[in-house]
Amino acid sequence: MSMPRINLVVVGHKDHGKSTLIGRLLYDSKAVRQQQIDEIRTELTPSGKPFEFAFLLDSLEEERQGGLTIDIMQTPFTSQKYLYTIIDCPGHREFIKKMLTGASQADAAVLVASAKEGVESQTRQHAFLIKKLGIQQLVVAINKMDAVAYRESSYKTIGDELTPLLRDLGYHHVPLIPVSAMNGDNVYAKTEKMTWHTGSTLIDALDETIRAPNPPANKPLRAVVQDIYPYEGNQTIIACKIETGTLQTQTNVVFNPLGQTGRLNQILVYGSDVERAEPGDPVGLIVDGVDAVERGDVLSYPHNQPNVVTHLVAEVILFSDTPLQEGAEITLRYGTAEKRCRVQKIRSEMDPVRLTITSQNPRLLRGNSVGVIELSAREPLCLEKYSDVPQLGRFIIEDKKGAVAAGIVLETIT
Repeated sequence: MSMPRINLVVVGHKDHGKSTLIGRLLYDSKAVRQQQIDEIRTELTPSGKPFEFAFLLDSLEEERQGGLTIDIMQTPFTSQKYLYTIIDCPGHREFIKKMLTGASQADAAVLVASAKEGVESQTRQHAFLIKKLGIQQLVVAINKMDAVAYRESSYKTIGDELTPLLRDLGYHHVPLIPVSAMNGDNVYAKTEKMTWHTGSTLIDALDETIRAPNPPANKPLRAVVQDIYPYEGNQTIIACKIETGTLQTQTNVVFNPLGQTGRLNQILVYGSDVERAEPGDPVGLIVDGVDAVERGDVLSYPHNQPNVVTHLVAEVILFSDTPLQEGAEITLRYGTAEKRCRVQKIRSEMDPVRLTITSQNPRLLRGNSVGVIELSAREPLCLEKYSDVPQLGRFIIEDKKGAVAAGIVLETIT
């Protein structure tokens, strides 16, 4: 029986050792070859620079850009219990876009805070962010313990500041693990340098705390149309990705928002006929009776269809300096759909660092803030509450300059 897979994201302030910690996890779990470590050490010899595990990530990034096979996204590391895959998020903005467009969805997060630098604004912002993105499972790594001589007092100072912050966000009983990613203390192996810490190592805390997600196969059927291709004769193949539920041949299906119903005759997976498809499967469908299916449409069974809405309430995160004006015309992108919308009303604005509401009913949201807004659509949308179906409850907002915000659906209005 294969190990359950956990998608893991590592977040925190840019200088608190995220890359070093990821490199250490890959190294200690033997997910990377010793030969690669030796090659990096050899390259560093002329410069006199000491080896750092962050260099391992740089090396993997170079190989990825060079078209080779090694990719952090495809370099899982194992524990006694799980196969962990790190969701690569090189930047704050890229991470938000990746999570909310459905390219990847983390099951759990490690929040890295430095015992040397302390809790900084980005530490708070990332804790807020992962909660808003729906990540419910969290472990904290208090890093750089070697830089504070492994003092318990430094660990407690960080913990006393983080615990109430995390509690306010809804994270309770979060393990706080003191580690030195640089030296490997308490990452995979227990250390004698912090005998005052009687708890788990980081990898053991992850195993003890994280639960594998329930497969979405038991949820209502939802599949997003990726494209439409001509097929034999006058037929077409409707390319979809199954998001939730299971799809079976010889059943009636409906495509929304137009509500076209047809009979599913064939499911093709990599050119072969199958009778059943499950979440994550890319499929080609041959459906009789439909003739105007479009990219971005959502497939379901007739007895359990998604919401078709023209108004919605959403929480949005602005990840640029560009403000969002009330009355602005924007493009809403979810799945593969793009729809024109209007910002009908801004209900509130929040400071994501202080976690406080800064304004009620403002006329605009300032750049890099968080707010609750009402949107009206120029044409019907196929969206659902994020708490019900996350795959159809998250979106990106674009203006003439490109992507400026991301959001999750709090309420839909038909």
